[in-house]
Amino acid sequence: GESVMQLRDVPMPVPQAGQVQVKVHCASLNPIDYKLRNGIMKMLRKPKFPATIGKDFAGVVSALGSGVAEFKVGHRVFGSANALNGQGCCADALAIDVNLVAAIPDNVSDETAACLVVAAGSALQALISIAHLKAGQKVLVVGASGSVGAAGVQLAHALGAHVTGVCGTGNVGYVQSIGADRVIDYKTTEWTDTSDIYDVILDTGGTHTAFSKAKKRLSANGIYIDTFPDGARFLNQFTASIFSKQRCAAFMLKTDAALLKSLAGWASKGVLQPRVAERITLEQVPQALTRMEAGKVQGKVVVTIA
Repeated sequence: GESVMQLRDVPMPVPQAGQVQVKVHCASLNPIDYKLRNGIMKMLRKPKFPATIGKDFAGVVSALGSGVAEFKVGHRVFGSANALNGQGCCADALAIDVNLVAAIPDNVSDETAACLVVAAGSALQALISIAHLKAGQKVLVVGASGSVGAAGVQLAHALGAHVTGVCGTGNVGYVQSIGADRVIDYKTTEWTDTSDIYDVILDTGGTHTAFSKAKKRLSANGIYIDTFPDGARFLNQFTASIFSKQRCAAFMLKTDAALLKSLAGWASKGVLQPRVAERITLEQVPQALTRMEAGKVQGKVVVTIA
């Protein structure tokens, strides 16, 4: 519960070799933040305590560790912290490896940059690195109004694909506005029961749609990508690779400098425009995570660090 979270003074993090210290201007919250707090992630590894919440951030370089040549003090940067090491970004400052930060383009705001990595990075890795989406292909994005899904719609549209989004009634207009050619309202239509065929299905909805159902909607060489990997997904990935030309891919986001630079480029072009649902202070983080966990937040929650 949120009562285990406290706002407290801690020592200023000192950058080690190959690290920079970043004065954080703003951070954004992600589902992994409440999953770390409620214990779901302990099956992978418990965080180092005391653990600081927050992965995605934007700010300025405030100190350099030895051997750092890529950045100078005062550079605007964004990135994603490794929450499992206890060094989160819902704080005045953090020390982080240079491979987990990148420069913010001049025409991109701190708020936008702070919302990019986990959500848009997952969509980018799924559609570009894994699916190799091309112009003219048909893509279905399940959960198209969520942060990952919306980024998927924006990227797929920019790549020239024909985009179908799946969302609830109240978000149909929003999903259309960010580039979807067609929208399926899941409250009235089950997308697995339609007759449409797609080259790529990006399932970000957390609905755990079975691959056995999804593959009926895939082309002969199509790929189904799930952003909520579990044992069943990895088994489907293995069996599909043996018995079918269709593919099932379950993955966990890999963050590095190359991904961050790619995200910065798409944001600079105006393609990636995160939907901000709430702007809060550090003191309000515990309550915001509770609302997120209950599914009451549509879009990103941005934490402004005073």
